[in-house]
Amino acid sequence: MNRFIISLVVVSTFNFCAMAQDKALLAANKLYDAKSYSEAIPTYEKAIKKDSSNALVLSKLGDCYRLTNNAKGQMLCYGKLVTAGKAEAIQKLYYGEALMELGRYDEATKYMSEYTNDNRGKVFAKSIANLKAFSKNEDAYKVDSVSFNSTENDFSPTMFNGYQIVFTSSRNKTSWISRKHGWTGNNYYSLYTTEKDLGGKFFKPTLFMKDLQSKYNDGPVCFGRDNKTVYFTRNNAKKKTGQSAEGTFKLKIFQAALNIDGFERVYELPFNNKEYNCAHPSLSPDGQTLYFASDMGGGQGGLDIWVSKLGADGVWGTPKNMGDKVNTAGNEMFPFITADTTLYFSSNGLDGIGGLDIYEVKIKNGLPKKVYNMGKPVNSTYDDFGITLTDDGLSGYISSNRLHGGINDDIFSLSVLRKVKRGKTVNIVTKDKDSGELLANTRILINSDSVRTNEKGEYQTIIEDDLAYTLNANKTDYFDASDSVSTRMSEEDEFTKTMLLEKDPKLALVGFVLDAKDNTAIDGAKITVLDNTPNTVFDEYTTTAAGDYRKSLYGKKIGDKLNYQITLEKQGYLKKVITFTYDITKPGDIQLNDLLNMRIGKVAVGMDLAKMIDIKPIYFDLGKSKVRPDAAIELDKVVAAMKEYPNMIIELGSHTDCRSSAASNLKLSDARAKASAAYIVKKGVPKIRIFGKGYGEKKILNGCVCEGKVKPICSEDEHAKNRRTEFIIVKLK
Repeated sequence: MNRFIISLVVVSTFNFCAMAQDKALLAANKLYDAKSYSEAIPTYEKAIKKDSSNALVLSKLGDCYRLTNNAKGQMLCYGKLVTAGKAEAIQKLYYGEALMELGRYDEATKYMSEYTNDNRGKVFAKSIANLKAFSKNEDAYKVDSVSFNSTENDFSPTMFNGYQIVFTSSRNKTSWISRKHGWTGNNYYSLYTTEKDLGGKFFKPTLFMKDLQSKYNDGPVCFGRDNKTVYFTRNNAKKKTGQSAEGTFKLKIFQAALNIDGFERVYELPFNNKEYNCAHPSLSPDGQTLYFASDMGGGQGGLDIWVSKLGADGVWGTPKNMGDKVNTAGNEMFPFITADTTLYFSSNGLDGIGGLDIYEVKIKNGLPKKVYNMGKPVNSTYDDFGITLTDDGLSGYISSNRLHGGINDDIFSLSVLRKVKRGKTVNIVTKDKDSGELLANTRILINSDSVRTNEKGEYQTIIEDDLAYTLNANKTDYFDASDSVSTRMSEEDEFTKTMLLEKDPKLALVGFVLDAKDNTAIDGAKITVLDNTPNTVFDEYTTTAAGDYRKSLYGKKIGDKLNYQITLEKQGYLKKVITFTYDITKPGDIQLNDLLNMRIGKVAVGMDLAKMIDIKPIYFDLGKSKVRPDAAIELDKVVAAMKEYPNMIIELGSHTDCRSSAASNLKLSDARAKASAAYIVKKGVPKIRIFGKGYGEKKILNGCVCEGKVKPICSEDEHAKNRRTEFIIVKLK
């Protein structure tokens, strides 16, 4: 952790007064307390050689190794404490972290699972269980070491002026001066710059703005979009007033104006404080928001990512913690914000591969959404941090200590080979709604992207946070299915979305328009189908010589109900309007001729309108002749036909069955006929065009007579056939 926060406070869990008698160890302890960890290590190593079971020395030496990025030493020391049963909970966690950094995940799982002081153990255990997930986008990135790395620490590159790279390094400034930091044993950090020559090779790095450098630690750094302002990290170097209560010099963020002559007006940002660190600034492209790392109070623990807004008065406001979506009980640092408000940062407290990993999170309305690990090869089992990207997001640089076993940091170029979606993995499964059968090769339109399910009826994709995804599934012999999916549907990082497709029953209306007289097909008959439910025309069709009609009912399903009004018409024929209601109970064709009278008759003398336009029986109350409401509905059909053909004259004949006396039947039928005719006249048909006549039982149709000694043996249905009202065309003027 040497390149992160040099002055980070470390509190030991042991009382080392018992070691005061050993002068060498006393000197080592003083170095330890002064944060000179690299200088304390040799003395502790000598002590361990004499007594490898000394828990106090193992603890101190383990801390020194951990804080100077020596994972192997960290593992050995904490491992001995664990084996001896003398390790505290946090030391078991540190042991597990070292095992992870060294790739020994199976061993690390036990110690991560046992750690419950905060959620880091749970997070790391989950990371180990899901290691494959960190490799799923491995083909999306290319990472290569750059040529300007040194044998010392080189990290946190950033872009300047569009072509220069400015980075932090502990390489020697000169060959005759070497100032080393006791914590790390390395030189203090300074800012360097390089750029590519015409051949694409990097020049040898030189100090960046030499006059800006101090004799202690400088960097990392960031620039305003116009390259006229620089923000940089520097140790508080005020010897008399800058020391914290614990005796260390904390890191601070400074701002300076840049011009052609160099820099001017260097000043501290107002939220700096000698009691805590502020470091690693990253400025939003609009220059209004500054992200940085700090261990100030009010955080989640360790170093956190904080954010400050630039006020209207030009002063940076009070920082706000980014919250527990970003920050953990571990350390979060090295933020980098892009133009599309994606925040990149490093953490050793979130789910990861080992050491520090680089993460990304969308910032919306100032708040972070879901955090995602960038995975391999951006991340490794070692420390990965200090990312920077070009404006188009297709290339950039990262920092990592992966090349030297976790000892020194290097800079790597980063190429983004394809866009990586960050979100939740959704498995879209298509099934038959009734049978549950998996439907392979189903076409799914996800927003505007067309994909197909595999042989198992599955398609896997990643959906991003805060985006709405519409799903439209299509498969032959099935109805289209529509749905939607979003990350809010599940708390899990991977979930299944099932789409049920209903089989198309292949429904269709099928029929023939026939002549009412001879049952021959009618050519040129117009069929109009009105859907009564929305009261819209469903179909219009004119028959060919075959008189046939077929209309698909795509979209209709078993269990649906049809409610249509079907109109049949042709010049010279009487128009027929039929009400058709039907409950769909089976797939296939609906044969209209089996359910309806699809015959229309020519308008000719002698034709019965009742048969031509499907007039239902005209009913009267027993012994009465008053037109009932249900009878009026049927008589209105006659009115419509007579208005359509104004030259038509009708005889309305009323007939009874043979029961009751002939005289009585004649009288009653005549009264009913005249009442019906009067109703039609009242509806606007001239009186001279219709007259009513009662026939009683004079025109029995089926031999069901019952006068005198003849006793009827007819059924009720047979008698009913004789009770009828006829509307005979007697003249066409």
